[in-house]
Formats: sequence, structure tokens, C-alpha cells
Amino acid sequence: MSLKGQTIRIIVSEPWDWKENLFGTILSDRGGDKLLVKLTKPLTGKKMTSDLLELRPRYEKTTFKPLSQYYSVTVGGVLVRENSDDFDYIIIGSVTLD
Repeated sequence: MSLKGQTIRIIVSEPWDWKENLFGTILSDRGGDKLLVKLTKPLTGKKMTSDLLELRPRYEKTTFKPLSQYYSVTVGGVLVRENSDDFDYIIIGSVTLD
């Protein structure tokens, strides 16, 4: 099952002082090991502002397959720019289908 087009919720655990959940739509599911998500609003990191977030499972040998069964997956997220190799590490959290 492709996750493309699904709406997700990201509950941020780090940085610890983060105030809100993030929401977005999965633009691509890249082989089960990373997701490209278009956020509902842009985020500002240390180096850039973007509404594109790349998520990868936080732990080794974990995939995004549990999302299709409505389980959460712990992730690390980086802001990215379209058609660029620039990135800005920003969060650790858990992602679920919304």
C-alpha cells in the first residue's frame, strides 16, 4: 500500500520545548525508508524555511509499514528544498496517519 496522498500528524518530542503538532500530506514514499511530506505551514529552522519535510525512521531496521496499520513510527525529520540537496535537521517525533 502506497502512503502517497495520506494526511499525517507528527507529534514532536525533540526539541523538548516544541509547542504544537505538525500536519502534512505525504508527497512520496521512497522505498519504505523515507517520506517526503508537504506541511500545512512552512517551518523555519536554523538554515532555511520550507514546507517540505523529509522523514526517516529513527531506529535501525524500522520502516513506515506500521503506518498502514495505523501504528505510529518514531522519526527524525529534516527540512528540505525542492530540487536541492540543502537540508536543515529540525525534529524527532512520532508520525501517525491522521
